[in-house]
Amino acid sequence: MDHRLEIFVTTAEQKSFTRAANLLHLTPSAISLSIKSLEKKLDTKLFDRTNKYVQLTEAGSIAYTHAKEILIKYNDMNQSLIDLEPAKNMPISIGAAYTFGEYFLPEILYAFYKKHPNILPNITIQNSKVIAEQIHKQELDIGFIVEADVAEYHVDVDLFSEELMLIVSRPDHPLNKNSSIDKKMLETETWIIREEGSGTRDVTDKLFNQLGISPKRIMSFGSSQTIKESVALGLGISYLSESIIKSDMQAGTLKGFSVSNYPNESRFHYITHQSKFHSQAVQTFKDFLDSYVIRESFSTHTKKKIKN
Repeated sequence: MDHRLEIFVTTAEQKSFTRAANLLHLTPSAISLSIKSLEKKLDTKLFDRTNKYVQLTEAGSIAYTHAKEILIKYNDMNQSLIDLEPAKNMPISIGAAYTFGEYFLPEILYAFYKKHPNILPNITIQNSKVIAEQIHKQELDIGFIVEADVAEYHVDVDLFSEELMLIVSRPDHPLNKNSSIDKKMLETETWIIREEGSGTRDVTDKLFNQLGISPKRIMSFGSSQTIKESVALGLGISYLSESIIKSDMQAGTLKGFSVSNYPNESRFHYITHQSKFHSQAVQTFKDFLDSYVIRESFSTHTKKKIKN
């Protein structure tokens, strides 16, 4: 394969010679020389370059589309040859949303590794939107997302599991004193929730819409673990999957309750590119997921009604 294509594609995606050089472990000057060499071979200008930006020309955009396809097909060819020799170690790139990656993926990978030790995963943890984009670009083989809208991407979506969502607070929080809650009390609370692009954030926004509230005090964190610790310290309340806070509820550091009229669930999906070709490793992992069952959580939450 002409490695100039990989350098060209990486530069186009990073929109920077320096960032491309860092990713490919080259110097910016080596990147520049490779691009110039490719431009000479193709007899066309691929980039408009200034001190402030690097962007594709019209010809460069056409070349990028074809070069990206060539690289994907080259990788598919390599994977097909690897698949002919099952004894060889086979790579698989897996992406997961933070919530899924932190709390569910390790157990799944452990169970999978016991059955298929020759399939070696490389893991990427990002929010659901980023994972969907990387699957769309075929930068990942398979991804786990939470309630994300993926209509704009060329991906196949399979439901993996569902988790009950709970409002979470410290055990001594005033919300836990009564069997019913005033909406105004929820609206005046400090909410610690996930960032934009997170599937868990989408479910939280859904709850706010259902209740007809617009909390004025919102903190946005990029990690469910950080949110749990902040809630336990009394910084605010949150809305998280039951399994995530199971051990904390059992330890008595957090308390969770579901709103009886609004029993929302967080749905975990796994997604793959709509491409017809999937490596043997990916197909094996998909078959494993179809028969895998996440261990049931030990329910310790209560239900509360909302006062209208």
